Amino acid sequence: MTAPSFAEQSAWMQAMRPETARIEFVFNNGDARHPLLELLAHLDSVRTVGVGPDNWHYRRGRPTAVKRSYAYDRDIVRAIESLGCFFPEAASDKQWTELGDVDVMFLDKRGKTLGVTVTHEGMLIAPADEDRLTRQS
Repeated sequence: MTAPSFAEQSAWMQAMRPETARIEFVFNNGDARHPLLELLAHLDSVRTVGVGPDNWHYRRGRPTAVKRSYAYDRDIVRAIESLGCFFPEAASDKQWTELGDVDVMFLDKRGKTLGVTVTHEGMLIAPADEDRLTRQS
């Protein structure tokens, strides 16, 4: 399976913009000196160490992952794009864009997931995929 192109990744984000109230980042390898944080330094975020299990990404909790939650701001989308979006182009031999091993979740004002990335698998997931992707315990 080929990861979506930069244009497809950008279009996916842009399609969610009207409903997005929060954007959450899960830094799988920590957030120390991450370039995204420099780009978003002017925005407030809530930082949490450790991510619990959920239906989208993690069967088990990830106690060392760092989550940052931001109120929606267009600068977040611009920052993601400036780092190369979520996944490298198919022709690239790089494993990651400058965003790195960071999963991103877009949430509406009620906290409902609008879309999520699974970076290590090169996947963009929308709510229509939920039934197919939800794992039964």
